[in-house]
Order: sequence, then C-alpha cells, then structure tokens
Amino acid sequence: MTPRPHHSTRHPGIRRAVRRFSLGSGPLKRGSDRVQVAARVVFVLLVFAAPAFAVWAATATSNSLQAVASSEAAARRPARALLLETAVQQSDPSDGRALSVPTTGRWTAPDMTVHEGTVLVPPGTLAGTTVHVWVARDGTLTTAPLDPRSVQGSATAMGALTLLGIPVLAWTLYAGLSAALDAQRERRWAQGWAAVEPVWATRLR
Repeated sequence: MTPRPHHSTRHPGIRRAVRRFSLGSGPLKRGSDRVQVAARVVFVLLVFAAPAFAVWAATATSNSLQAVASSEAAARRPARALLLETAVQQSDPSDGRALSVPTTGRWTAPDMTVHEGTVLVPPGTLAGTTVHVWVARDGTLTTAPLDPRSVQGSATAMGALTLLGIPVLAWTLYAGLSAALDAQRERRWAQGWAAVEPVWATRLR
C-alpha cells in the first residue's frame, strides 16, 4: 500500500510563500519582524476591504448630493431674462474669446416682481434676446440645481478615488514603515558588530 504524502509536503510552494510573507519563525525572529508582519496583514486587509469602502463612499456621496439637489430644486425656479444691452466682448482678443460676458437683463421672479441685474451670456448676444436663467425664491439670480448626471458622476468619481486611494495610501505607509524598520535593523547590526569586532580581532591575532 502506497503511503499517503505527509500534509507538510503537499503544498511546498504555499508553505514557502507563507514563510516569506511572515518573515520566517523561530527564536531568531525579531520584534521588528513581527511589527512588519502585522503591517503586511493590515495592508492586505485594507486592499481586500477597498471595494467595500469604495461602495460605501459612492453611496454616501450620492445620498448627500441627492439631498442637496432636491433642496436646490425646491428653492430655485427657471425663468427667462430679457437682455437690455448687447453683450460686448470686454477682454483683449489676444487673450481668447470668453465663453460668457456680463450684460444687463430683466426677469420676473416667482412672486411676479420684476428684477434687473447682471446676466452672463455669450459674447455678441443682442439686446432684446431672452435667455434662460435660474432664480431663487427672492428673485435673485442663482445657478441651476444639481442634475442627476452630476450627482452620479461625483459619486462614481468618489468611489473610484476610494478604490484606488486606499491601496496606494496603505502601500505608502507600509513602505515608509519598512524603510524605518530596515534603518533600525542596520543601526542595531552596526552597534552589535562594533561591540563584537574588537573581540574577534583580538582572538584572530
């Protein structure tokens, strides 16, 4: 009857990988080695947890921005402003053509009061043109509320940043700790050799 292989010899590659990851074992294992192994474990856990953190960050960002979008949509209304002046390019042509320039316009607020103020429109827009604007409840001009695409884009970007940022940050911290531990080992080795070398040199004479 053929003897079954011993458990310790079934997966030598895995055992070598584990020993390399754990920096070996035994009485020669230093305290700095244990610290570095613990840091490696934390790094691996953070890498595996990064997708969960990314989903959480994307969801939290989406919920927060959706609340802002709902609040803005309830407080802002679309309106049409009548331009009282032609929009004139004010910058130096050599600096490039501006996407929008200020001009004077008139619009009606939700409470039916008439307001006048500065409206940003493309250069060359003629007086008498009506343009779309957004106004607050008091009739002042404001920006458009957040739209669903902006909310989704910001949430996706936050999730991607978290997914990539956690491993990069974890590796940076681990690399810094490893460098500090290596420097500490070098100093201790140099101190130990400085204490032992004169004794060895005396014995070898």
